Amino acid sequence: MKLSTMQKGALLTILGATCWGLSGVLGEYLLNISKLDSKWVISTRLFYSGLILVLILLFKNKDSLLKVFSDKKDILSLMNFSFLGLLICQGTYFLAIKYTNAGMATVIQFTGPVMIMVYYCFVNKRLPMPREVVAILASLFGVVLMATHLDFSKLNISTLGLFWGIFSAVGLASYNISSIRLTTKYGVMPIMAWGLLIAGVVVYVGTGSFYIPENLSFLDFLCMSGVILIGTIASFSLYLEGVRLIGAVMGSIIGCFEPIAAIVFSFLLLGTTFGALDLLGAMAILSAVVVLTRR
Repeated sequence: MKLSTMQKGALLTILGATCWGLSGVLGEYLLNISKLDSKWVISTRLFYSGLILVLILLFKNKDSLLKVFSDKKDILSLMNFSFLGLLICQGTYFLAIKYTNAGMATVIQFTGPVMIMVYYCFVNKRLPMPREVVAILASLFGVVLMATHLDFSKLNISTLGLFWGIFSAVGLASYNISSIRLTTKYGVMPIMAWGLLIAGVVVYVGTGSFYIPENLSFLDFLCMSGVILIGTIASFSLYLEGVRLIGAVMGSIIGCFEPIAAIVFSFLLLGTTFGALDLLGAMAILSAVVVLTRR
């Protein structure tokens, strides 16, 4: 049976979101079970993901890959995207996983779209529309519910986990906002490739991560390869191709499958359990994203 363009786009988008969800769980295994250094995991992911993507694009379309370096202003914008966008987004996400778990970290990061909306309301000097108010309240309710289980005398998750989770949402917002002009002008994949590689080189060298951990097992190697190849390269490629076919609005809604995938993989592969209030909080945050994408 031949799939329609809409069906093919939806399938590719779901696969991309699933790869992202799996990446978080693989990262959780590396950080919380194998106890690998978080700086090594983060810098290795950024560096090798960027390197592989740049090499692929170098053979596919060398001109489009190098075009961004023809404009000094765009080079500065690329640096801003690399460090204030990608590095914060990817790095703090894995730190959030370290102190919570993949499912919870991914859900909290999904408050990012609400932050983007608040940012544009501030920049455009306007009040939020009714549906945007609903999204803000739903998102805040979801975070509070997951963090406290409505018992305000204590946190249900670690303070560091909540901090890095919210910080990763800020990174997600910064990453999306700082990438718009560059990706519109040069395309998504060249900017993503250089953004990953530039941030990766600086962090890789800066943290002295060019070594193989003594306790690295073959399973750890497979998980790290999965984070790079499946969770970064395949996920972005599949998701962006799906969005190209079905549009950004529908793609954003289907992209909400990522935290669901992370929760399912966490349960199946690592035995992580989530309470009813955690799942209700996750639904509230994801509903906020769906409300924001409606027109």
